[in-house]
Amino acid sequence: IKSRNFCYTAALTLSYTAEASTLFLISRLKFLLVGTMDLKSIFCVDFTGSVLQRYTCILLILSCHKIPRSLAKELEYNVQENEDDGVLIGNIANDINLAMDVECDLLAYKLMKEMEYVMLKSESGELYTTKQRIDRETLCPIEIHGSPCSQEVDVIILCANQYLQMVKVKIIILDVNDNAPHFEEEVMELAIPENAAVGTSYPIDYFATDNDDGKNSIQKYYLDSSQNVFGLKNGETPSIVVLQSLDREIKDMYEIKIIAMDGGTPPLTGTATLLINVQDVNDNCPLFNTTEFVFQIPENMSADSVVTQLHAIDADLGLNAEITYSYGTRVQDISKKLFNLDSATGLITFSGNQSPATQPEHKLTVLANGPGCAPAIVQITVVIIHNKNYDPKLEISYIANQVDGVIFLKETAPVNTPIALLEVSDPDHYLKGSLYIIGNVPFYLKPYERAGKKHLIVTSQHLDYELENQYEITIKAEDPHNIHELTILVQITDENDNTPQFHQSPFEISVEENNEPGALLLKIFAADADSGQNGKVAYHLGPDAPTIFSIEQFTGILTVSTTLDREREKLYTFTVYAIDHGTPPRRKSTIVIIHVLDQNDNVPSFLTNDYTFFIPENFPSHGEIGVINVTDLDAGLNGHIIVSILNGSRDFLMDNTRGTLRCNSSVDRERNTMHVFWVEAVDGGQPSLSAIAKITVFVLDINDNAPIVLLPQSNASWLLVPPNTPQGASVAEIYAVDYDTGINAVMTFNIVGRNGPAPHIFGINAATGNITLQEKLLHKDYGLYQLLVKVSDLGQPQPLHSMIMVNLFVNETVSNKSYLEALLHSQTVFAEEKQTEPNPCPLLQTLDFPCSPPVIPIAVAMIVVSVIFLTIALYMLLSMRKKTKRKELYKDAQIPLKINLDYYTKDWNDAQL
Repeated sequence: IKSRNFCYTAALTLSYTAEASTLFLISRLKFLLVGTMDLKSIFCVDFTGSVLQRYTCILLILSCHKIPRSLAKELEYNVQENEDDGVLIGNIANDINLAMDVECDLLAYKLMKEMEYVMLKSESGELYTTKQRIDRETLCPIEIHGSPCSQEVDVIILCANQYLQMVKVKIIILDVNDNAPHFEEEVMELAIPENAAVGTSYPIDYFATDNDDGKNSIQKYYLDSSQNVFGLKNGETPSIVVLQSLDREIKDMYEIKIIAMDGGTPPLTGTATLLINVQDVNDNCPLFNTTEFVFQIPENMSADSVVTQLHAIDADLGLNAEITYSYGTRVQDISKKLFNLDSATGLITFSGNQSPATQPEHKLTVLANGPGCAPAIVQITVVIIHNKNYDPKLEISYIANQVDGVIFLKETAPVNTPIALLEVSDPDHYLKGSLYIIGNVPFYLKPYERAGKKHLIVTSQHLDYELENQYEITIKAEDPHNIHELTILVQITDENDNTPQFHQSPFEISVEENNEPGALLLKIFAADADSGQNGKVAYHLGPDAPTIFSIEQFTGILTVSTTLDREREKLYTFTVYAIDHGTPPRRKSTIVIIHVLDQNDNVPSFLTNDYTFFIPENFPSHGEIGVINVTDLDAGLNGHIIVSILNGSRDFLMDNTRGTLRCNSSVDRERNTMHVFWVEAVDGGQPSLSAIAKITVFVLDINDNAPIVLLPQSNASWLLVPPNTPQGASVAEIYAVDYDTGINAVMTFNIVGRNGPAPHIFGINAATGNITLQEKLLHKDYGLYQLLVKVSDLGQPQPLHSMIMVNLFVNETVSNKSYLEALLHSQTVFAEEKQTEPNPCPLLQTLDFPCSPPVIPIAVAMIVVSVIFLTIALYMLLSMRKKTKRKELYKDAQIPLKINLDYYTKDWNDAQL
């Protein structure tokens, strides 16, 4: 084991470099081989033994020569903290012996990271301290017990600026005694009762701290100036030991220095003051300073006058020192009645209950009683004597602060504050109570004792520096012979007792919007009745004030930093404080109300620029069509809007009271299906602003037109039907028009009355109005047939209809026209026709669709869709064409251009015949 330790010690001494250690060994072995086996001088190892043991050691050293080069990358140096600048820490170049292992002419050493407290010389590899002193307590503020304080630095070795090797250097920072012990509290207190036995220990929990480590930390505590009354016992918790008997009545407090000492060289100390309070125990009894008193009093002494004030002394404290006074049992009752004894204070007063028979001398035995003690006794002799004549005398004793006889009194002094004590000496009772203060001053005399000899001068009301800052109090006493006066000067000192007051509250102003930024709004003023700094006022905005407002601190000028917009904010309300410079300062708040007045800077705005309304035809006059929504953000007249129709349409008018569009006259869809016009909204500002919007009113159809039969032209018209007309052939056709649209214009045809030789041989198509021959004509069927046809629309809620007479004459020719006309003008009696419900689907029948109940809703839906498309197409057509009369358009559209049927009227037949 010793050899192994020696091996590693030698290896470390040779700096772990193979080449260098070889040269070192060869140089040393020369001495070993010639017999100089001083291993201690060669390898710094204290080793003695035989020659064999020495050769064994040499072999071990040679085996250590095989240590790998990787172990040579770490070095460790020790340095003391607080070393001066330039102290060598270690030589890296020498300690790793790199020069013998590497062939390089230019080696350089460089710190991987610069450190402020160490410096590395690049050429030599020497590591030095810097001007920045090394402080172990700063670098290692928290240490693991037993672990040294160390810092690691990485050094790279360069050869011709090329990386060669890196060395980790560990710097062990050795502690020096550079920190003195320190107590957290400079003054410490400890309470010990005065009856504590000698040798009693009282632990103290005040400890000192020392940032140093090891022996440089705190090693012991000791006391200084303890007067051998107390000692200190060191240990984990230091204790104060009582060395002598204590007596609180002799000394109630000891001030001792407690010193903490560390183990450095030289040692450092820290000192704190230990105050030991000796606590009282009840170990004393009351005592009088004398055992006998003699007093003389005048016979005319006033009642409740003080004879004497007894003072017994108990050296204890608190309840242990409470004393009560009482008369002894041998004191006569007449003496007890004549001299009153206050048991709590020991005050003896003269009751005044004397008579001519009262004895002139009285013996009073007074006992001073303490808890758990025998009473102390004093003998008092009171002699009543006759006085000479003495003039009254006034004497003053100051209570309040005074300088050269002038009393200085704060204005904040409460009522009944005493400022002085007036003592009146009037042995012969000349004054008889005539003592008073002259003038109207806020002070009065308050009796201090029943005898009336002492009076307190006290304040009678609250004082105010701002109303009166100086008073002269004259006290007057009158006796039958003289007038006695005493004057006292009182100077009132100012206090910050007045709060700043605003000359108005709240401050309310009106400002037009669109003002210039930085405009002055108003000046706020508050007054403070105090004087000096107490009356100096500064102005501040409250936390509720918007940031756009600012106030000058000393002038109170309120400004706004931006342009106001009434439409964004029309009212600002915030707080302004007036604060004086007193101590403590007083403040007053007020409210500032700013109304932003409107300017006509907003154009009226329609809800939409294109309004569309739908109304039925025959809409009542002045009926309400819809609301024209228009707004103006301005207020008052600037926001009052009048809406009018621009293009002079007389069919409509605006109701500005309700903001609605009304119909001014009846509308007829057949005349005009759509009305387009423009309205203008104008506000009441100066100058006024306006906006326009487009109005489109569509007129919806209602069933207000009955079908009009165009052919036959009259009920007297007739038509010749040849007998050879085949069965099923169309013999006549009824043409009719309805000026309504949609379902209101769909017509049905029904025969409601028949007359003739064979009335039922003719039928009619309900959808087209075509009259067909139902049966083949026979000779017996010749003659005149009259068919009464009802033409009805399908309008809702009530269909409209027209009636027409269709006259059919079955014959080869018309041979007797007069007879035919006579028949036409004769009263026709129709055969009873079975009434049927109107066919709701005549159009479907023309297309050979079945008219079953499931098909009816489909048919109605198809008709509604057709009406919608028809309305849209009509609107587009009307937009492209000029307006014309609607009835003519309907006639041109619905009257057939070619009529093949020859209906005969009276005029037409006359013209032909």
